[in-house]
Amino acid sequence: MRNNTLFAIPATGILASGIITGNYVNNSGTGIGAGVGSTVIGNTAVNNTEAGIAADCPSNVTDNTAVNNGVNLQLIFHGCNNTNNVAP
Repeated sequence: MRNNTLFAIPATGILASGIITGNYVNNSGTGIGAGVGSTVIGNTAVNNTEAGIAADCPSNVTDNTAVNNGVNLQLIFHGCNNTNNVAP
């Protein structure tokens, strides 16, 4: 799943496994939901009511921006590579 722009999706904007890159999700429930073993790189999730980015671990979550969400970055279980994310 790559290079999508989604706005105001009432549930989860992107729910996928595999490579998730270059996406922008704004004003949704959860911005991006990533399944186990996913590579989540270079995405932006802002102003989502639940999680900006939620990843089932183990996954690679790198170089993403998640701000002003209910929870900016949610890593579910253990073993995710969490590197260079802007998710205060």
